Amino acid sequence: MYYSPLRGDSNPSFSVSVDRNLWFDFGLSVGGNVIDLAIALNGGCSFHEAAIWLEDRSRSAGFGNASPAVCDRSLRPESESEVHAIKIVPLASKSLFSYLRSRSIPPDIGSRYCKEVHYTVRGKEYFGLCFMNILGGMEIRNPFFKGSFGVKAPSIITIEKESRTDECCVFEGFMDFLSYQTLMQMGSRDIIQLSPCDSIVLNSTSLVRKSHPFIDVYSKAFLYLDNDKAGWDAFEKLSELMPGKVESCSGKYRSFNDVNDYLRKSICYY
Repeated sequence: MYYSPLRGDSNPSFSVSVDRNLWFDFGLSVGGNVIDLAIALNGGCSFHEAAIWLEDRSRSAGFGNASPAVCDRSLRPESESEVHAIKIVPLASKSLFSYLRSRSIPPDIGSRYCKEVHYTVRGKEYFGLCFMNILGGMEIRNPFFKGSFGVKAPSIITIEKESRTDECCVFEGFMDFLSYQTLMQMGSRDIIQLSPCDSIVLNSTSLVRKSHPFIDVYSKAFLYLDNDKAGWDAFEKLSELMPGKVESCSGKYRSFNDVNDYLRKSICYY
């Protein structure tokens, strides 16, 4: 029991369950999870604003990790100071659209959710697909490059800007998220949820615990993770953190590595 941070409280009447990740203010007869508390503490802000506020606080407490862009071994910078001239523009490169087509992602889906990032490493210029996370960090991809720049954090894509759906879909990486959107656009229903859902992209299975508070605000999470040990371990961890609220969907594409592999090999080719 704590003094309520939401009002003047002369006697501790604010209950917190660390195990269940829930709180309840007996004086106001309201409660919820960490996202609901962040919204209440910030005057009824939006879901996105609450998520960013929580991430900022966790980073200031020392839980965030800033990392430079990571290239292939021959180009990997020795320090963040070697990465220069970060510039983000609308997706326009023909070679990047060609790369998306090689992954069976149509141009309109790529343009809707990705941007184009230009940067230099050791004086050489590179560019790639850019997928932003909630803290302004980014995942970067091109045919020869898989890495990130800035703070590693999950990405949250809501259907409505000021509200959230009841359920969500969770993806390991943004290519799987783009693949899911492609399957929806095609009208393929084999692995797609019947009702529209917000999406959370982990951007790394190492961010499961960091992503947990954002997933836990939903009544149920459908996990579209890779069919490998990292994906199975992430499912087990989220099952422990959110008992009864997660459902693995990887069995729907059990013969494939991930959602993008399923899209490319069994559905269509662009």
